[in-house]
Amino acid sequence: MDNQSDTKHPQDSSSSLETSQSTSVTLDAYSQQSDSFYQDWLDSQCSLIDGAQSALVLAPLDEGDNTYHPMALWPQDSGVLMDLHGLAEEIITNRSALVTALPASVPGHEVFAIGYPIFLDDELIAVATVAVAVSSEQQLKRAMQLLELGGSALEVLKLRLEKQQRSAKDASLERSIDFLASVQSEPDYASSAMRLVTELAVMLNCDRVSLGNYQKGHSKVLHLSHSTQFGKRMNLIRCIEEVMDEAIDQQQSVVYPNPDLESSSVVIAHAKLSQQQGDAVVLSVPLYVANNIVGALTFERNPDIPFTEQDVALCESIAALVIPALEDKRLNDRALLLKVWDSGKTQFSRLFGPGYLGRKLLFILSAILIIFFSVAQGSYRLSADAKLDSYIQRVIAAPYDGYIHSAVHRAGDVVKKDQMLVQLDDRDLHLERLKWLSEEAKLNRQYQEALAFHDRAKLNIINAQQTQIKAQLDLVNSQLERAKLLSPFDGLIVSGDLSQRLGGAVQKGEVLFEVSPLHFYRINLLVKESRIADVLIGQDGILHLSALPETPFEFVVTKITPLTEAKDGATYFVVEASLQGESLQLQPGMEGVGKIYIDERNLLSIWTREMQEWMRLKVWSWWG
Repeated sequence: MDNQSDTKHPQDSSSSLETSQSTSVTLDAYSQQSDSFYQDWLDSQCSLIDGAQSALVLAPLDEGDNTYHPMALWPQDSGVLMDLHGLAEEIITNRSALVTALPASVPGHEVFAIGYPIFLDDELIAVATVAVAVSSEQQLKRAMQLLELGGSALEVLKLRLEKQQRSAKDASLERSIDFLASVQSEPDYASSAMRLVTELAVMLNCDRVSLGNYQKGHSKVLHLSHSTQFGKRMNLIRCIEEVMDEAIDQQQSVVYPNPDLESSSVVIAHAKLSQQQGDAVVLSVPLYVANNIVGALTFERNPDIPFTEQDVALCESIAALVIPALEDKRLNDRALLLKVWDSGKTQFSRLFGPGYLGRKLLFILSAILIIFFSVAQGSYRLSADAKLDSYIQRVIAAPYDGYIHSAVHRAGDVVKKDQMLVQLDDRDLHLERLKWLSEEAKLNRQYQEALAFHDRAKLNIINAQQTQIKAQLDLVNSQLERAKLLSPFDGLIVSGDLSQRLGGAVQKGEVLFEVSPLHFYRINLLVKESRIADVLIGQDGILHLSALPETPFEFVVTKITPLTEAKDGATYFVVEASLQGESLQLQPGMEGVGKIYIDERNLLSIWTREMQEWMRLKVWSWWG
């Protein structure tokens, strides 16, 4: 019979068999890794293929696993195991069906190894290989078709199995969520823990469920199902605690009795508890929160109802979901001092224990800065808002009611001493002066006539009138002199602008100009009430004005006034200081910040002085 194009003879597959020796696949290994799901399918498939002599199925153990393991073998004493395994490896590599010839063991027949890859959504889920003895090419094709059809059936069975597994997981998750909701509904930790163990006992049909807390290397039973009180020294309680410690030490769930686990798990304490309780079945599950052991759950059941793998998985699922919430409740129910103590220990261990490098560097840097600023000395300068004012300011006021004739200068002009600032209209004054001069001449003639007639009474009257007229003339002359208002000294016109009032009337005493001397200023500093005790007359300081921030000006404190000002909800004292030196750029009214040098002090005390004083006042107001 002619072979197909993809058929391989035994001598061609010798290299494949040699490469497969590294796996050392034996009949015992196959039987140990077989799966009943794949085995049942393989048995039914081989019963349909005429001439089937041996068969093998390779599949991943877990979803997403790229390693394929023997899952089913038919029959159990196959003699062509290595040939089938080699063909399966080639199919995995090529991802296509293959046929290879094998040595014939049946007279008149040829033996072929046929293999078919089984895909599910483009994922290779299994490889089936069958050794079949055929007498014709049609029989070989028939066997290949049956294997292909069987692969489709395996896909359906696989989907059904995955659906069942998902349904089981959903049911387990639903139970876990119900447990979480019931635990969270309780007001405190004790009620939540008691409800957890009681409902677990009812759901799993357990005689007793125990919850323990793990601290200082030892478990302590806190709650028993269906029991709110129990003796602290009971032998049963001590035995349960030993069972919990045994499971925690092994970091895995332990079931006793369980022949599959006895060889790999230590079950001394479990066996002791089982004997005490009449050969009860015991399951212990360690509890973790954020990879830290916090306790354990112990389940005791009637020996007629052993724990299955599904029961263990369900208990672990419930514990993984519920215990973190239960642990949060336990921590929140602790006393405040205990919370503070535990938090302090945690931070201390993080600071001085392994890890947390950033926190350690920050602590070292902070310690260095605190030590440095605790011993370092610096200049204590008191900062205050400052305003520049003229040291002397002269008011130029209207000497009488009149009219403005001319005004040459205005605010901002620099004037010399005796330089005219404003000229009042003096025409009325000149007329009035002429009037009084004519009156004076008239009285002089009358005086001469009375003197000629020796009229003493009239002479006395004329003398009095002359004195009156002289006074009026003196007044008019004085007003004429004051009609020209002059600068009293070299200075700067601070305020006043009459250029827009020429010809306008002014009243006696009305302020027309304000003049201050040049380069002669004083500084008004607003010192906060809490700092006024540090200020003394004669202290030096530096002033920086907003208009000239790059230029420092030195000053000396000259007076501490009792005047206060309210600003931004605080009280400030006005401190006067004299400016040292001169500058053509200075103008009255400039504002800035002045700093008074007090003394040399510790830097930390300088920066924390306000906080220290505030604390002293608060403490004194509370307990003073």
